[in-house]
Parts: sequence; structure tokens; C-alpha cells
Amino acid sequence: MYDVAIIGAGPGGISCAKEAHSLGLEAILIDKNKESFGGTCLNSGCIPAKFLLNSSKHNTSWDELIAQKGAVVDGIKTSLLKHLENQKIKVQWGSALLLDNHTINIDGQKVEAKNIVIATGSSPKSLVQEPKIVFAQDLLNEQSLEDKFLIIGAGYIGVELASLLNNLGKDVLLIEKENRILPFADLSLAKRLRIILEKKGIKIKTGDDVSNYNLDDFDTVISAVGRIPNAVNLGLEGLGVHLEDGWIKTDEFLRTNVSNIYACGDVTGKKLLAYTAEYQGRICAQNIAAKPCREDLENIPECVFSVPQLAQLGLSSDEAAKLNIPHRVIKSNFLRFSSSYAYNDTDGFIQVIVGEDDKILGAGIISNFAADLANTLSLCIRNKLGIKELREAVLIHPTISEIISLLMQQ
Repeated sequence: MYDVAIIGAGPGGISCAKEAHSLGLEAILIDKNKESFGGTCLNSGCIPAKFLLNSSKHNTSWDELIAQKGAVVDGIKTSLLKHLENQKIKVQWGSALLLDNHTINIDGQKVEAKNIVIATGSSPKSLVQEPKIVFAQDLLNEQSLEDKFLIIGAGYIGVELASLLNNLGKDVLLIEKENRILPFADLSLAKRLRIILEKKGIKIKTGDDVSNYNLDDFDTVISAVGRIPNAVNLGLEGLGVHLEDGWIKTDEFLRTNVSNIYACGDVTGKKLLAYTAEYQGRICAQNIAAKPCREDLENIPECVFSVPQLAQLGLSSDEAAKLNIPHRVIKSNFLRFSSSYAYNDTDGFIQVIVGEDDKILGAGIISNFAADLANTLSLCIRNKLGIKELREAVLIHPTISEIISLLMQQ
């Protein structure tokens, strides 16, 4: 009997297996096949999307980009599998079905484990049934592209895909039913980013619906309207595992209402981010190893990988005000920082929310390097650093990251 069986070999499942091994637990990692190994992030999400977006800046043809992307994904997958093999972590292919809270049927073969972790991820949601509509992740495997695109949904995926296609010189119309793009983001940042994207030639319509368009006017129509959990056909209902709208409900230790069954990643419906899944996977393993660890999703940075990127973390000014938290906002565009000219980042903008004790409470950033800047500020928040520490930091010039320190000196 294994100490832990993990169903789903995406970022959360792989992270859980590696952490379990490091803690002396015997783990088995289960996924459908080698093609799905690595999850959406590796096969049709984060890695290929960001590779294509970055590489599209270099005037490379689409067929060349697709070939390069395939080689990158295959290389990462081979390396991951080799690492798991070297760690003596068992990987088994097949469809998993829970027979009870200790027994899993994997295509007719039974596996027993003291604990089970569900890490099966999510899939794209479809709101419109129309043969011409494809999902964003499917586009990343197309061997050729047409010229005129309609993207439905201006969330993370829709905005990122619009930037990719715009880089490739495509005609892009991005529509969103809400009255703004990126409904989850700070409103002022979203407005600023929209202006930049429209200047680059991306057409954006908000408060709009796909029913207002003749789909035949477009070569390709892409649905980017959210995700649904991969929690069906696992046998969870038969065990009484609590679901909310299909998402697996977990407590602060990522345990379900069935005491030895845990869940991590997208399938929990919390933050649908690969690095959050990895974090949650480690927490599952630690709790299974009797090293109690609570999930803490506050101040985790988030980024839209558009061109430029938009990142945010912690509290916005509006949120701080609603919570009656005394604060002030330190903000600036990047035009006053010489490094922005060196790296063509003059559309950049940053705002940092500072508490009355001069500790960093949150931040919002637009920059070609927003994700990296947000990572730095996340470390500050989680370690309760503030203006003093940032002001005294001596950082390399010219870099975009030095802007954080220079901002605190104004």
C-alpha cells in the first residue's frame, strides 16, 4: 500500500509527488497517458502560450514557432519524467476510478493507498455551441493561422491571446460581456492596459456579446470564457466527497470532508494558476506526512502575460479603503526612469500601496517585466518588508527591477 496516490500529473500532482518523496513517503502518480502528462500548463497552457508569445516578437513564421514549441514541450516532459524515475517515484498511466477511499481502479488494475490526492485540473468552458468556435488551447496546436480573429472573453487567456495574434500581425477583435477587460483586475490598471492594447491595433468591445456578431465574418472564433473542474468520472460522488458547483471543496489543510482524501490545483476552484497548484501540492504532502501546514493564498502575485504585462498582488487602494486600512499610494509611470528607455518599457506604470507603518500592502504594475517586479514585491509583502528596506537596496543599473527601489526614494 502506497502512502499517497496522486491522481493527475499536472503542476499540482507532480509537485505533491516530489514533496512526498522528499518527506520519505512512498508515492504513486497517476495520469491518463504520456500525452497528458504535465497537465494543461505544460501541454497547452502556460509554457507553450508564453513561449509562442515571447518568440512571436522575433518575426518568426507560425509553422516555425509551432515546431519550436513542440520541441520545448517534449524536452521539458522528458526531463520531468526522467527526474521522477531517478527519484523512484512510480508513474502509472491509465484512467483512475475511486472504488473506496483507499482503492483506485486504474484501467482494471487496483492500487491501494493510505491517502489520495486529487489533482485533475480543469478544462475550458464552452458557453456557445458552434462548430466554428475553438478553444484558446486548441489554437496553440494549429499548424497554420488565418488572418481575422474574434476572441470571446477578455480575461487572462483572451487578453494574452490577443497580444500573441497582434504580434503576428493578425486582425483581432476582443469582446467581453462585462463593461471592462480583466474584470478581476484593479480598474485603473485595466483601463490603462486597454488603451495600450488598442494603440497596438487590437480592437476591443466591452459590454458586448457574441450573439451580436456574424461568425462567418471571421476566419477563426476563439472561446476564452473560463474553466470547469475535471472532477467527474472519478467516483467522488460515491464516496460522498463534497463538491460545490463541481469544484472539490477543501479545508485550510486542503483536506476534503473525507479525511484521507485531499485535493490541490485547479480542481479546488480557488486560484487557477500553475504555481498555486504547485504550492497546494506541497501542502497536501506535508499534511499527509503529519507536518501540519495551512494554505495561505493571500498576497500571491498574479499576472496577465499580455504585451505589456499586467501584474497585481496584495491589496488595491480600493480594497484597503473598504477595509478601513490607513494607507497611501506611491505611483509613477516609467518615463522618469532611464532603464525603461533601455528596454523599451516606456508604457510602464507602477503603484504601490503602503500602510501607515510603511509596510507594503499591495501593488499593481504594467510593464514588459511586470511578473518579475511582482515577484520581488511579493517577497517584500510575505516577509513584512517596507519602504526602508527597498529604499536602502542597492540594485543593478540599468534594470527594470531597480525602479522599485528608485520609486521609494521619491
